[in-house]
Amino acid sequence: MAAIGDSITDGDSRDLAGGVPGPQSWVSYAIAPGIEFVGGWAEWGATTERMAAGVRQPLDADVLVILAGTNDTGWTPHEQVGEHLARIAESAAVDTVVLSSIPPNDYALGTTSELNAYLERFAAEEEWVWVDAAAGLRSGERYAEGMSYDGVHPTEEGARVIGEAIGAAVLSTIPR
Repeated sequence: MAAIGDSITDGDSRDLAGGVPGPQSWVSYAIAPGIEFVGGWAEWGATTERMAAGVRQPLDADVLVILAGTNDTGWTPHEQVGEHLARIAESAAVDTVVLSSIPPNDYALGTTSELNAYLERFAAEEEWVWVDAAAGLRSGERYAEGMSYDGVHPTEEGARVIGEAIGAAVLSTIPR
């Protein structure tokens, strides 16, 4: 598994690109028997456009997980987000793509759920696997108690919720 994202993916990782996620990265909790993390690309504040520019070479993985859009919410038209996501997947050159919902943003109420609805439709159009990994973080449009330390970024427990959901989605792609 490789991962592309922003601060939600990077968390406090020492070397995410090199395959070493930190405890505030959801990646730490997606790793399980049958899932090896090989690295990827994540940068704090990255938009999907920045991610598309940052992924410049194929990734050596069977599954690519993209959790992207938090920094686009309310700024970038959904269709442009979709174009950027397609470029990310094309550059990464991984056959199986898992697209995750973005977590709540207590400062962008409404726009996060609108983007997530678009992302779910987009994943279906692209024949990617969709996972609403942020479902367990939400209380309505906001973060549930204890799931965020600032209304934007998940706590370690929030990262665990996201990671376990993504891990299950990745495992679902492996033929049995």
